[in-house]
Amino acid sequence: MKVRPGAVIRGAGVALACLAPDPSKRSPIMLAGFVGGWFLDKPGLQVFTVIPDTNEPWKRATVPFATSVTSWSTVMLAATTALRRTRLPVPIAAIVLGGGLVVIDSLLADLGEAREAREAAKAREARETREGGMSGRYSAGEQLDSPVPPVGAPG
Repeated sequence: MKVRPGAVIRGAGVALACLAPDPSKRSPIMLAGFVGGWFLDKPGLQVFTVIPDTNEPWKRATVPFATSVTSWSTVMLAATTALRRTRLPVPIAAIVLGGGLVVIDSLLADLGEAREAREAAKAREARETREGGMSGRYSAGEQLDSPVPPVGAPG
């Protein structure tokens, strides 16, 4: 697992918000953590992210940012409020929630990167198949077992 800097910033924001005694101060702290983390790297889990189907660059940059940051802040604010109502001491709850967010965010980002790599490999393989069949990536044994003899072979 690769721990991402954005995940650390988001986790720290959640932990600090959990430590804030005044509920009205938790939301801005958490929002600041998610905004700061977004610019370092996008979160692994985007609870609710809208990507507009348009070619306008300002919409393609602004809308996913706004929807993801808002949804993450809302979900984590609810989790923070729920954890503060338990008998778990607040500093421990803050560490658990912030650390858990870092781990989950990083794991999901790793899974997303692996999925993108698989999709890119499939697309590359499909493109190679369309462009001319064999790509020349066969072992000598596979070529010898082929029912069609190589060009120029006695036969």
